[in-house]
Amino acid sequence: MTMSWQTVEDQYLRDNKFFAQLVGVWPYQERFTKFSIRLVIFVLVIIALATQASRVIVSYSIDALMDEVVYLVITVTVPIKQYNYILNEKKLEELLREIVFDHLMERPKKEMEILDTYYRKALIFSFIYKASISTSALTFILIPAIPPILNIIAPLNESRGREFVYPAYFFVDEQRYYYPILVNMIISALVLASVYIACDVNLIHLIHHGCALLAISGYRFKHALDDVNLYDEKYNDALMHEAYAKVCRSIEGHKRAVEYVEKIDACYVHYFFVLLGIIITAFTSTFIRLSTMEMDTRYFTFCIFTFAQLVHLLFLTIMGQIVENSNNEVSHKIYEANWYTGSSRTQLLYVLVLRKCLNPPALSGGGLVPLNLFSFVQVLKASFSYFTVFRSA
Repeated sequence: MTMSWQTVEDQYLRDNKFFAQLVGVWPYQERFTKFSIRLVIFVLVIIALATQASRVIVSYSIDALMDEVVYLVITVTVPIKQYNYILNEKKLEELLREIVFDHLMERPKKEMEILDTYYRKALIFSFIYKASISTSALTFILIPAIPPILNIIAPLNESRGREFVYPAYFFVDEQRYYYPILVNMIISALVLASVYIACDVNLIHLIHHGCALLAISGYRFKHALDDVNLYDEKYNDALMHEAYAKVCRSIEGHKRAVEYVEKIDACYVHYFFVLLGIIITAFTSTFIRLSTMEMDTRYFTFCIFTFAQLVHLLFLTIMGQIVENSNNEVSHKIYEANWYTGSSRTQLLYVLVLRKCLNPPALSGGGLVPLNLFSFVQVLKASFSYFTVFRSA
């Protein structure tokens, strides 16, 4: 049964669409709606940044600064994520359009199965990421509920003080306007989680679709010469020509897959670089703060934040690792093909593709830091190194 464009979009991009519309980064959203949502988020981010910076200025100390750096990092990341999508809206729209186009295209059953397999993998990664970010945001939101609960479970001679979602200074009587401030903080936390999820879930689906295209090209290379047998009486020029044509189509598919991954990297290359720097800053400041804190509510909050940033970093680097693995898989499929049964010009095509696979497309931070699991370890090492330097200073 032939599916319509809208059906494919609703089936394969429903996650992307739902969360992207929430934060105004869905390319096909009405312009007024997008701008309204972006304006609201911008105002919330400015309020959060201003109140956090004000707390550092008003009650300046090293502890206050280290406390606030963590929350400032989280808040600053929101506009970086959102505006990367706004600045690259046309490019990202094209990438999303290609996903729909590829699912509408008439393909052999096996190729459709490859597309569906990678789509299911993207759903699994999306679920894990959404669960980790949502859990972290919910933990922060529940912080103000801890003192009232403890007052009931383990009462003291006097009631425990009220807690906020994050430390900030609002230039008003915080006890008198506690609930309006708390509502503002909760909304900000929900918006933050939504922006993280919307932007990164979209990235997950884009990358897995690029990997699916690479896998399809590898499948084509492997089976292009299946009908050619040196010992078959039907071994003739017609079969040779057909096999050559199949390999040419495989090359076209591989070229398109490589271009798709390169488009993704072009949209995210500077974004990845900035995020890696921010994550190193976040890890370093968190480690320093944890080493000087007592085990209280904020201590466990920082532990949760560290875990969330670890998941965020792992997510970024593992996306690059998946692309790297998919490129390697294409080479393996070519080695497994019956290339030796083809004509000399067909074999030459395989050699040229293998040569191309030596310089595969890859995700990187600013074109300097390749995104893979090795970089994941290196970022953690760098964070611990900076932590050691600051602690010994």
